[in-house]
Parts: sequence; structure tokens; C-alpha cells
Amino acid sequence: MHEQMKRLYEAAATLAGLKTQAEIARTLNQSQQTVNNWEARGISKAGLLKAQSAIGCSATWLETGAPPMALAPRSASPMAHPMVQDDTSAFVTAEPDHPFLTGAGRVRIGDEPDTIPIRRVLLKLHAGVTGFETEPDLEDGGVLHMPRAVIEAHRLVPHQLLAIRVRGQSMEPMMFEDDVVVVNTADKEPFSREIYAVNFNGEALVKQLVRRNNEWFLHSMNPDFGPINVRTGQCSIVGRVVYQPGRVLTGRL
Repeated sequence: MHEQMKRLYEAAATLAGLKTQAEIARTLNQSQQTVNNWEARGISKAGLLKAQSAIGCSATWLETGAPPMALAPRSASPMAHPMVQDDTSAFVTAEPDHPFLTGAGRVRIGDEPDTIPIRRVLLKLHAGVTGFETEPDLEDGGVLHMPRAVIEAHRLVPHQLLAIRVRGQSMEPMMFEDDVVVVNTADKEPFSREIYAVNFNGEALVKQLVRRNNEWFLHSMNPDFGPINVRTGQCSIVGRVVYQPGRVLTGRL
């Protein structure tokens, strides 16, 4: 077995409790055949970055063995919110088997020691399906560097965060097309006036959820776009939008 894969198995077991090839493949969103190929040939550059983001080990350590594996203690507490809405029946909330819902770790990389890399992805959704798949968004190296202080202050778990692009003009002037936001996939409880990434009829939307007269609406910041009653389609929450570069978005709207 290639030395890089020996280190990957060690890190996966130590940091995320993953012991089998199938568990590692699922966590990295790779096929078992790809991981099997890595055992013979070594891990690809993209695979090193995925392992760093999904498991929390250093890509440099995986590639060369140069210490440290060096992760800070893990955190597992989700964000809290003081006001919980009682009626969530409009949303599909079954938990999918996401490959990135693993234990959290913190890594210092490159010349940005006070940030944590969050995977940039493209969401692949289907109407009426609560789960989703992702594929890497390789722009800017495939990661968004999120301030460590923000993650710690809001008790976020890095491996449950995804960075996605905003599409369309409906959230202007708060967000413009191709702006990148960070979504907490572990936080699906709907709160009125918070912003979420949602699957609406198979389309990934970033919208503010607003509750009026016991109904939930997808609200746009741009007045040219009217509200959408979630009951007019198939709607499930991907996660709460928690961060936009330069500002925290939760609890402020």
C-alpha cells in the first residue's frame, strides 16, 4: 500500500473514526475504485485537498509525512438560536447521509493561519429529494478560507460547512450573483427572517425564510422578485447560511 494511503487511514481513524475503505470513500465523496487506485498509486492532488477538508488532516502531512498532523480539539456543538418556530411541517427535514458530516478539526494551511478551509462545492439536487450530492467547485483552489474566530464564536463544525455560489439577482443588494456564502448543513431548523440554502423543486436557492399567517415563504431581498409560498412546490432545507466573506449573517436580519 502507498505510504500516503497508510497516513490517510491513520488520520481517518484517529480524527474521524473512519476505519474502512468504504467509509473513507463516502466521506471524501469518492468511489471505492478511486480510493483503491490511490492505494496503489498515491493520492491525487484533488484527493489530498478533499481529505484535508473532510477529515481535518494536513494535506502536506498526507503527501510527504512532514509533521504535524496537528489538529486542534474537535467541537460538536451546533449554533443556538433563541427563537424556534414550532410549525416545520412545510419542510422535508429527514437527515440525508452526507459524506461530510464527520468530526470537526482545525488546520493551519499556507499563509492563512487564522482561517479554516471550507470546501467550495456545486450542489446537485433533485425535486422532492431531501439528500443531495456535491461536486467540487475548483475556483480559488476549491476552498473558501473562513476566519477561525467566526467558527469558534458560533460553535460551528467545519466539516458540516459548505461554501456555495449565489445564483441570480433575487438577493441583491445583500448578495450578488456568484457571491460565495457558507452554509451550515447541520442547521436545518427554520427560523423566520434567517437566510437558508433550500432545494425548491430541484433548484438550489438562497433565500430568506419568512413566516406569515402560519405560512412559510421564500423571501427575496430584491423587490423585483415576489415571495414564494413553500407549499406551492417541493421544498427542503439544505442548511442555514451563516457567513458571507466579511460578515456573519445569522441572527441579524
